[in-house]
Amino acid sequence: MRNKSQCLSFSFLFFFFFFFFLFSCHQSQAQPSTTGYTCSANQTTYPCRTYAFYRASAPDFLDLASIADLFSVSRRMISEPSNISSPSSPLIQNQPLFVPITCSCNTLNPSHTISFANLSYTIKSGDTFYSVSTNNYQNLTTYQSVEVVNPAFVPTKLEVGDVLIFPVFCKCPDQTQLRNRVNYLVSYVLQPSENLSSVASRFGIETQAIIDVNGNNIRPFDTLFVPVARLPELKQPAVAPSPPPSRKTERNGVITGLSIGLGICGASLVLVLVAGVGIICSFKHINLFSD
Repeated sequence: MRNKSQCLSFSFLFFFFFFFFLFSCHQSQAQPSTTGYTCSANQTTYPCRTYAFYRASAPDFLDLASIADLFSVSRRMISEPSNISSPSSPLIQNQPLFVPITCSCNTLNPSHTISFANLSYTIKSGDTFYSVSTNNYQNLTTYQSVEVVNPAFVPTKLEVGDVLIFPVFCKCPDQTQLRNRVNYLVSYVLQPSENLSSVASRFGIETQAIIDVNGNNIRPFDTLFVPVARLPELKQPAVAPSPPPSRKTERNGVITGLSIGLGICGASLVLVLVAGVGIICSFKHINLFSD
């Protein structure tokens, strides 16, 4: 009886540790690495065209031109998938955008094969790995990953004009996902005010679909990958046109124009009179000597 009790206790402990091990493994797999997301260099779906979800932000990124330069694409390549009527349209704070990126599987060294979009960035005054990663690229990468990708640069000795690679995190769908009509894994940074359910609602998919790709241990400011067959249509704010000039402004403009015109005419008349007087005096002088 005692042996049977001990056997049951042992079995219970065995299954407890077994499930704890599985749970720990799941959590470690779901937990993203600070240096990037691993990939298989021989995966046939790499490279691929995918998208990063980006938010317009003041002061430097409230127009498509500056954001296009940051990601090395054209303004139209952002405006069309983002449902923006014109590439020259102004943006407002936190306006949502889909930015196209080319995702590759990059072998950096024997221990690092990472999936990212290879984006060149020229260092400006005051830039650091951290500030550019968090402010410019809005946590679509990390300073740790920038260090790994740029081993020749020392973070504390950056110089203005240095050209570095900032690895924007991305993934390409595998063959199984493609068969299940997952055409894109959109790179998306989870905000503190969001959860997986709200992100799924934004993209028109089930929350479980995001969990299946990313696990459920996603924290704020982590990059997650949203599986979609096609990009959802972003609801863009209506940009108010420039107001027409008021009647007062028009009246002031007319008065100013008339004043300038009269002033020019008056000056011209004075010059003509001076020239005429000069000519008359010249003739009198000539006649005086002639007499």
